[in-house]
Amino acid sequence: MGAFHRKQDPTWRCYRAPVSQYSVLAILTAGCLASPATADTETDVADAAIRTFAAQHGIPAAHVTLLRGDQVILQRGYTTSASAAGAAPDAASMFPAGSISKQFTAAVIVSLADEGLLRLEAPVRDYLPEWFASEPELRITHLLSQTSGLADFLWLDGYRPLADDPATPMAAYITLAADAPRRFAPGTRWAYSKTNYKALALIAERVAGRPFGDVLADRVLRPAGIDGIVACHRLSSTQFVPGINADGKLTPLDASEAAYVGDGGLCTNAASLSKWLRVVLAAGEVKWSRLAQTVTLTDGTRVPYGFGLSTREFLGRAMVWHGGNVDSHSALIAYLPEADLGIVILTARGFVWLTELLPALVGSSSPERTRAAYVSIDGDFEDGLFRYVVAPDGEDLQVEIDLIGKFRFVPAGQGEFIAEELPATFRLRVPADGPGDRFEFDWGEVRSFARRAKP
Repeated sequence: MGAFHRKQDPTWRCYRAPVSQYSVLAILTAGCLASPATADTETDVADAAIRTFAAQHGIPAAHVTLLRGDQVILQRGYTTSASAAGAAPDAASMFPAGSISKQFTAAVIVSLADEGLLRLEAPVRDYLPEWFASEPELRITHLLSQTSGLADFLWLDGYRPLADDPATPMAAYITLAADAPRRFAPGTRWAYSKTNYKALALIAERVAGRPFGDVLADRVLRPAGIDGIVACHRLSSTQFVPGINADGKLTPLDASEAAYVGDGGLCTNAASLSKWLRVVLAAGEVKWSRLAQTVTLTDGTRVPYGFGLSTREFLGRAMVWHGGNVDSHSALIAYLPEADLGIVILTARGFVWLTELLPALVGSSSPERTRAAYVSIDGDFEDGLFRYVVAPDGEDLQVEIDLIGKFRFVPAGQGEFIAEELPATFRLRVPADGPGDRFEFDWGEVRSFARRAKP
């Protein structure tokens, strides 16, 4: 996560391309539309919204694809005149995909399970005994659904020396997390953790007897007819669109390739992700539909997350989606089944909340402040990853979230609050009949479940 900066009045160039879903696009220079107010088609509205959003957030380069069924609504690259990226990206331009990579890892595990090479309900200790021999209750499904209780290695002391060493193996990151206290017992809560998918990648390697990248290509990508998805560390820095961090500085990936394998290490392009969206997210095949099946916790709470995919609704619309962020790039893939609408966004700026662009792309308005009955909630909370400090401020709430920032939340319905500056991204829901000791928290594409922190 990081700070958000606005770049004033950049000069934008807009590129249009032939309407061909999976072909490499020729870049054709065209004049940009005047303003959202004069846009009178779905494509024009989306195009204007993208340009405005990119200018506000100082995004040097981006590519956006909108699909309805097999029809391409929009497929364009964008860049600033002063961008280090040079020409606007096309549908073959490679970008780091960040945590979008997790759904590909989940697909590998499902494929191995379908062949009987592993069992989804098997204890993790059967495959990774050196770390989890004494934890028979920890199952592969807990890793897939982010309900394991394992700490996220990225936020632990000791990560930086490992990430700076190109020779660091995957096992080192699992060791770092396994040595940390468990957040909760498996299956009792949900909390996002890269460790889960690092462990899955290592399990895949051990079961298949091959490097993870080879297993992914052989079992998932080639059978689906998809190329253009590779490990970022196997590309030179000139083979993907350069990106900047939240401070506007060029930022390379960490030196350790193993830091990214399984949980966030893939580079891809718009054509490949668009095909993946149609073949997997929108296909309805039983095999792949399991990636989006939600999980139920031991207390009966239904969590809108499957295997590397979020199923949280957005502005009242059903959606299967996931975002991805690395220091220098942000990405998002989404599918709305009711509208048969697919969205692929790839950008060259790190930690941008692309959720704020979605309302214009799905044909909705961002949520707004409304008057609502006062809800009393304050104090310290945690959801297994983030810690929250909540303080009432009249009808509003002041909420400080570690690793993310401080926000004012305003009423948006009975027991609901939205972040004033990022209303489509952050939503806080307080149970109407609860004692004020917990709340649901939507951040980006996922939903956390916060409880009052113990003293």
